[in-house]
Amino acid sequence: MTKKTVSRRDFVKATALGGGAIVLAACAAPAAPEAAAPAPTSAPAATGMTGTVETWSPDTRDDALASEKWWDEAFMKANPGVEVKQLTVPYGDDTAKLTAGHAAGQVPDIIWAYGDFLYSYGLDGLGRPTTDLIDEIGRKRFLQGALDGIAVNDVYYSVPFVGFPFFIYYRKDIYEEKGLTPPTTHEELLKNIAATHNPPDRFGYVLTNQAISDTWGLKTAMWTHGAYYFDEKDELALDRPETLAAWTFYKELGKYSPPGSMTQSDMESRALMLDGKVAHMFTTTSFSAGFTPENIGKYGGFLFPSKPGAKGASLDFYGMIIPSKAKRPDLAANMIKFLLDPANFQEYLARTVVGWVPMLQDMYTDQYLNNSRIALVKEFVDMGGKAAANGVVGSGYFGPSKKASVLISTDIEKQIGDRLVINDESPKDVLKFALDTLNAEL
Repeated sequence: MTKKTVSRRDFVKATALGGGAIVLAACAAPAAPEAAAPAPTSAPAATGMTGTVETWSPDTRDDALASEKWWDEAFMKANPGVEVKQLTVPYGDDTAKLTAGHAAGQVPDIIWAYGDFLYSYGLDGLGRPTTDLIDEIGRKRFLQGALDGIAVNDVYYSVPFVGFPFFIYYRKDIYEEKGLTPPTTHEELLKNIAATHNPPDRFGYVLTNQAISDTWGLKTAMWTHGAYYFDEKDELALDRPETLAAWTFYKELGKYSPPGSMTQSDMESRALMLDGKVAHMFTTTSFSAGFTPENIGKYGGFLFPSKPGAKGASLDFYGMIIPSKAKRPDLAANMIKFLLDPANFQEYLARTVVGWVPMLQDMYTDQYLNNSRIALVKEFVDMGGKAAANGVVGSGYFGPSKKASVLISTDIEKQIGDRLVINDESPKDVLKFALDTLNAEL
């Protein structure tokens, strides 16, 4: 295997591409010790395939690189006539590099993608349809929330594999002290937040809106109230009672958040939770990677409450795309199928970044959850699978929206959050502002 690292970045960038836009929350977590690298547990017999397959992936963390190295080497061992060349192209560089490479005819055979790029690469002609490949792997194996968010007219342009579902972490020790139980409704959640709010020593909830990538909290307040930007016909649909209810709820959360938290990064907010300064935080499975045997007992997690008939919390994940100008799409498809073979994928999951959870429902096995690297935080990893099952990809409540890019170009979601919480504007006034802004661009 040939590997080259282009550069290293600590945080994720947000960028836009033609028919879609990407918003990815940074999920950097401490790296766990690298596992040994035995042969794959169910490597198929040599297939007679020959040639070179080139891959691009974005993450520079040690465990991400080590697990990908295992996959590459295991695939080559199972197929002695194949060479894998892997290139690390960090977040923010990959889209520009793929676009330029497409124009020049120089693209990889597999590229990892995330967020709206999971379908917009396809709509912009940069990626091949992967519907048949998903069917070969087994459509029923995938979490429905992941598939729902990337299908365009029943066509897929990526194959989901690991993701970062969102749910609420809470201080279990404080709940026990106050006799609280995990809430199942928005109203119960607010009551629990109020009961654990004791400023300035401790705040009931931490809300952040520092960057456009922090708008998952606003999205989730909307999704779980049955509110959305664009309806099933892809028409603007904000002017509804559900929107006002969702924004009223979000505004209420801000009342229990530490001063200045709306301008803090996600990582700074996580530090507040770890330091015991807040009692509730909405973030991804990757947060659990920071727990230790000494502090694990302090934390619990529950799914974000949802109104009857509404969908669940935000969902973000990686998918593998085969570029439309790939030289060896046949090898790419076989390499993806090899990884997602159940036994091979179990091996990959045991080695990769803790908190990257599978987007295939049949992978939440006892073998996986009780793995030595996962066992300590398996409660949170398992909850990630439950959150993802009904999760919503940020591009649209009813699946990908062709108009989603206007949310990025206007920075409307961050402005909504800031106006509600920092400026203390009423939901009705913010709704008028949002409608005027979006209608002017649509």
